[in-house]
Amino acid sequence: LAGMTEPDAILDAAVDELHRAFGYYMCAIIRVREDGYVESVAGRGDPYVRLGEERWYKPREAGLIGRCLRERGPVLENEVHGHGPDALPQSLGVRAELVVPLWVEDSLYGAIDIEETSAGAFDEDDVRLVQTVADQVGASLRSAALYMRLDSAYVGTVQALAGALEAKDSYTAGHSRAVVERAHAVGGRLGLADPDLRNLRFAAIFHDIGKIAVPDDLLAKAGPLSAEERAEIQAHTVVAERILSPVEFLAQVLPLVRHEHERWDGRGYPDGLVGESIPLGARIVLACDAMTSDRPYRPAMSDAQARAELLAGAGSQFDERVVAALLQELDESPG
Repeated sequence: LAGMTEPDAILDAAVDELHRAFGYYMCAIIRVREDGYVESVAGRGDPYVRLGEERWYKPREAGLIGRCLRERGPVLENEVHGHGPDALPQSLGVRAELVVPLWVEDSLYGAIDIEETSAGAFDEDDVRLVQTVADQVGASLRSAALYMRLDSAYVGTVQALAGALEAKDSYTAGHSRAVVERAHAVGGRLGLADPDLRNLRFAAIFHDIGKIAVPDDLLAKAGPLSAEERAEIQAHTVVAERILSPVEFLAQVLPLVRHEHERWDGRGYPDGLVGESIPLGARIVLACDAMTSDRPYRPAMSDAQARAELLAGAGSQFDERVVAALLQELDESPG
């Protein structure tokens, strides 16, 4: 749990361990809602399977869960007699129930509910065990929240840099947004899974961020570049990788940003990668980046010119499969 950063994964792992490793009949984590109800957010055991693993909810004050939340301490009932109007379908046949509070720092998040079909199933060892699990879950949820806030702060900083770059380089303004939408569409056509599409979108958003380190006059230069100037501009992919590297959840985006200017034939930069050794996301961003935008050294190409450039570079500068998907997207997308 301590190594997890996704709240849903933390909750799921906790009930899985309680059910599988410790053998409890039914385990559920309950969250307090703001509307006076509680709801299940994770569960294991036959009763959950029978309910289709759907979340259920009930009034906060109902049953042993309600008592636990009111008393803010463990509640153990080893002889459950019958069920009142607040009973849930999964509780039928249950003879013993243990509920412990789940805290995230000073806030009462909810509770962990354990149920068994035999009377007298629980003792003080169970209380201590489940409370220990609840304490660990609470600590992990807190760490996950801090992690998300930290990453949000990093991303906010990088987005501020991207905004500064747009103000600095008129070519970049609006260009990244167009690249993002085209790249996402092409990635979908090529069958990328959702996590890969997410990484592709981030790579398209930040692919030019390294240009923040390139002098203004060099970005705006209309004439030929010297070898030194070209090397300075080409270094922007490595600079981008360095800027984004503190953001842990962007770790899989870094290779896409670094290698966005690699060529299919190996004549690109910064590492001269060839063909399939170039990350697919980087190949997609490169092709989408080559579309119709103004550059200091030439005006925007017409749609026909851009298509011709893509076709001419397919198999040398661009991945032929990516070019085919991009042209198909351009043909079928409105406008």
